[in-house]
Amino acid sequence: MSTSTIKIQHITHASPEKDKQEVLRVWDAYNPVYASLTRQRLTQPFGQERYGLAAAFANQICIGTTAYILSPRGQGIFTQVYTDPNYRGQGIGKTTVAETVRILREWGGRAIYLAAWKDWVRAMYQNVGFEFIGAMAERHAYKLTLQPSGDDAILFRKNQKTVIRPLATDDQADLSSLFNAQHNTPIKHYELGCFLGSHFESEFFTLQHHKNLTALILDGEETIQGLATVMPSTRRHETHSATVDILVHPNHFIQAASLLQALETTCDSDVLYAYIASEEIQKQALFKQAGYQQISVLKKRLKIGSDTFDLGLYEKQLS
Repeated sequence: MSTSTIKIQHITHASPEKDKQEVLRVWDAYNPVYASLTRQRLTQPFGQERYGLAAAFANQICIGTTAYILSPRGQGIFTQVYTDPNYRGQGIGKTTVAETVRILREWGGRAIYLAAWKDWVRAMYQNVGFEFIGAMAERHAYKLTLQPSGDDAILFRKNQKTVIRPLATDDQADLSSLFNAQHNTPIKHYELGCFLGSHFESEFFTLQHHKNLTALILDGEETIQGLATVMPSTRRHETHSATVDILVHPNHFIQAASLLQALETTCDSDVLYAYIASEEIQKQALFKQAGYQQISVLKKRLKIGSDTFDLGLYEKQLS
């Protein structure tokens, strides 16, 4: 089929029901998890975020999509980039990606993040202007800076006013910005499996649906500067224990102690554990000063690309 007969439609929660259902048909067949999330967001976006898809239609049949999530402060995520196998090789993916970039530029987006697993997909993104910023095994992360205010130098500039608040439903894209920023140590979120080069997609929904989770945000003027979580153990004999983790951008690490203290005050666990890479000297000092004691070392437990890292296991009794 000629690409001239393919039309690109912008599908949002306000689109006609038949168009939304056609997009959902594709994702029900291809990935039911994404279909569930798409169904929720096509009913009503989370919080103040914007969500939609640039969808390719041939004779009213959806044959490809690129979805976006745009935070209230202009941080974007690309996701759900898919083309029907019968229509591949015709530039449909490139077209839906380009249209999604255009949409986010029009809406004042500042930066866009995405992940890619295959070389040809990475080449497509790089041709559109995305830059490689990190990797977790085959999961490579890319960023497209749409305007100067999307540079890390602005997003994470020092001396921003910050507040500590609970995690919100529209924080996903801002968290991608935090996890993909340049840090001086291996970035990990032990319970989430989130490392440098992750744009915080499936991890965000782990947070959203984790039972009895405590999650706090260090919120800056430009974007999120830190994330702290307490995830209760699911093991019956450890019902009063939990894993604590914290990631704060280096420019705002002076705030980390306050964030950790607020997290401990908010949670209801009796014992907290933390996993810290041996290279994370600053983080080790933070937890030791807060009363955590190292109880063991897990050799080669963390892997990023071809590099492996030892993790120290720390413990603190709260009661």
